[in-house]
Amino acid sequence: MKIGISVKMRKGGFDRFDSEKYNKIKSFGFDCVDFDMCNTDNQLYSLSDKDFEAYLNNEKELAQKAGVEIHQTHGPWRWPVNDGESELTERMEKMEKSIRATGLLGCKYWVIHPIMPYGIEDVKSGNQAETWAMNLAFMKELLHTAKECGVTICVENTPFPDFSLATPQQILKLVEEINDDNFKICLDTGHVAVFSDLSVGDEVRRLADKIKVFHVHDNGGKKDEHLPPHEGVIDWQDFSAALKEIGFDGVLSLEIVPKESLPTDEFERQSIALAQTAHSLLV
Repeated sequence: MKIGISVKMRKGGFDRFDSEKYNKIKSFGFDCVDFDMCNTDNQLYSLSDKDFEAYLNNEKELAQKAGVEIHQTHGPWRWPVNDGESELTERMEKMEKSIRATGLLGCKYWVIHPIMPYGIEDVKSGNQAETWAMNLAFMKELLHTAKECGVTICVENTPFPDFSLATPQQILKLVEEINDDNFKICLDTGHVAVFSDLSVGDEVRRLADKIKVFHVHDNGGKKDEHLPPHEGVIDWQDFSAALKEIGFDGVLSLEIVPKESLPTDEFERQSIALAQTAHSLLV
């Protein structure tokens, strides 16, 4: 297995190193990155087709020269959630552009949350059936672009107890319903931990070969905090055992980044520490 870390398109993060970004990430001990395209207000989404392609080809080349794999990307995510019917055309356009970006990066896996047309509490409003139907149609439409680009959509479990597509089991139901080789799962460990009755290790065992990528982080069991492993409630020993049981040999990608406000020497120190922690989870 290999380890990765999320790379956000913001100057305070790894982009502070400019063209040396991937060389630095490699020197910190990471093999791979999760290229974050969540923020659709980012310049990437407003570039001309020519500049869009040039930017992504440059990122791909810099990563390859550094010996770093762009293993997965993260598609659009908006907070507060705004996925109502009037927004779905815009959401589709941005998501399809993000999938095309993933293909241009030479990356196979694109991570996305379910759409939330009735917000994060559709269970309370009784709109579970509508949420299901809209996700089914939306994801099937996205699959056309994903297949054209050689990309696998990986749907992520979420940390919202009153949302009907939150738990890994609910995501698994959607994946089994669509039943397509280009439609799999990203298991987010921290999002599992918000549910007190769930075990991260057991969810790994439940999803097994449907898991293609991970978002790895911890929390105190009540809210999504994106803490480093061993700083929250997750049983990481059982997690590692579960990975071995299912024969997972992919990438453990941390969805944790040192604070952008840190001075560079402390940012580097924390990045190295995160890589060492991630390595400790490998089986």
